[in-house]
Amino acid sequence: MQPSHGETLERYDVFRAQARDIAKESLPGNLKGVLNVEGIDHKTLNAFQAWKDIAERKVSWDWEFSRSYKIFYPKSFDMSVWLGNTLCSMSLGRPTFKGTEMRLDFIERAPKNCPYAGEMFSISLLAYEIYGDLIGAKKIRIMEPMNDKLIKYYMSYGGFKLVGSKKGNPHYLVRDL
Repeated sequence: MQPSHGETLERYDVFRAQARDIAKESLPGNLKGVLNVEGIDHKTLNAFQAWKDIAERKVSWDWEFSRSYKIFYPKSFDMSVWLGNTLCSMSLGRPTFKGTEMRLDFIERAPKNCPYAGEMFSISLLAYEIYGDLIGAKKIRIMEPMNDKLIKYYMSYGGFKLVGSKKGNPHYLVRDL
């Protein structure tokens, strides 16, 4: 018998909390106790409102969609990184339907005034790898990097291979966990 949607949400809430806690404890010494790793909640979405009209913003996602995303994908992983009361980054992803790979679908850092901007991707990647490992995934995917500059940046983290789009499926980067 399949577990109910609510049971799945509850079970994966434990994995989400564990992944965030482990990621927070695994931060480099200069960031430990400085940055906080949390989920995406009402507080995060309120703080995000300040990003909407900033000209330097590279994407136009309205992160309000994360509410329905998390309901539609109960095994999804969401995360935000904070410096005190300042939102530094948000990310959202989910396992593939077979559960063998963890997808990082959306990631965005604060478009301005982010003192640790260069650390945001590595923190997110760490947390997604931990979550993927906790749920039994064997690989991690970074879905649809926006341009060649981002592809090169993500590939600089080692082990990633670019998989081109085919049969209606988007391009992505993938590596073993």
